[in-house]
Amino acid sequence: MSDDAHLPTSSSYRWVILALAWLVYFAFGLVLASIPPLVNIIASDLALTYAEMGVILGGVIVMYIPLALPIGVGIDRFGQKRMIALGLLMVATSAILRSFVFSFESLFLAVLLFGLGGPPISVGLAKVVASSFEGRERGLASGIYMTGAVVGSASALALTNALVLPMVGTWRNVFSFYGVIGFLIAFCWILLARDSIKIPEQVNKRLPLKQMIQSLLGNKYVWMVAIIGSSSFLVFYGFGNWLPTLLEEKGMSPVDAGLFASIPTWLGLIGSAIIPGVTKAGSRRPIIVALLLIEGVFIYAIGITSGSFLLVSIVIYGVVSGAVMPLMLVVMMDLPEVGAEYTGIASGLFFSIGGSMGFIGPILVGYLTDLTSSFLPALILLALVVEAMIVLTLFLKEN
Repeated sequence: MSDDAHLPTSSSYRWVILALAWLVYFAFGLVLASIPPLVNIIASDLALTYAEMGVILGGVIVMYIPLALPIGVGIDRFGQKRMIALGLLMVATSAILRSFVFSFESLFLAVLLFGLGGPPISVGLAKVVASSFEGRERGLASGIYMTGAVVGSASALALTNALVLPMVGTWRNVFSFYGVIGFLIAFCWILLARDSIKIPEQVNKRLPLKQMIQSLLGNKYVWMVAIIGSSSFLVFYGFGNWLPTLLEEKGMSPVDAGLFASIPTWLGLIGSAIIPGVTKAGSRRPIIVALLLIEGVFIYAIGITSGSFLLVSIVIYGVVSGAVMPLMLVVMMDLPEVGAEYTGIASGLFFSIGGSMGFIGPILVGYLTDLTSSFLPALILLALVVEAMIVLTLFLKEN
């Protein structure tokens, strides 16, 4: 059996596949968020500016721009199991290589390897879920598997300075430690992930490749979903990656800053796991508008508050921000022109546009902070971009 086909939704093994997908995304999130808690240590050791660190933080996502769409085409045509395994092996190797860097250039190249491994994981897992689940189960499964990245990222933010760094001794050993975890999970995926079983009626409805791509790229609602979803990448990479440093600038210790910066990620579990599963297809637009409105307001609030008000702002931001990306992916999957059959290509477009925003975000924040000696101008800009997505959402038609 080839792994380019679909798991029948009646198969109980789809829940095992979902658990494996969660583990893969956990390793992805763990390595992804391993640099932000160490920004000041790495910058000091390698003599890097915030602008240079912004390029490093954005480097994890830059390869999504050229690769996500063609990888989506490849996954739809040739299958996801091997692609996901290859992606996770590259992510884990990227973490190991960071242990040996000695300059901006060497660190950027090590991080760039993560960018090569990320698209097969992000696009492939979306395809796995779309192929294995239908209806509200699809929304629930999308929320669940994406919490893997949330938990992985939150664990890196909360535990790197508080536990892992003291345990392993140096920031270089931290990356090696996370890389070993990635390799172990990759082994589990290779060992346990099954090839899927073809559903004839789905295979028979395939369009020729060129016609399929033209149809999706010519659909304005596919583009709308991708552009709105890109705001999540802008915020996650531009705001989330700099949040530990921002909190240190507010006077927190590295340990406290890491713990506080992990709060939005942990609370994002609520939004990510629950909201996509309980929202009904065709009526998600008001929820998206509300989420974007609240998210933008509290990005700004985090920049200007302190003490208990800062904590409240972080909590509210965390709950709403975690829901936007999985919700937009479910909207994408449920578009009549997409469905399970073409989720690979459509999500490739989603991650390609999102990748451009994810790359720009950290660089923009680092540059503006160097320029103004304050994080606030960058936060205001991020908030305005998020609120601008509300206008586009008002024109979104789900089906």
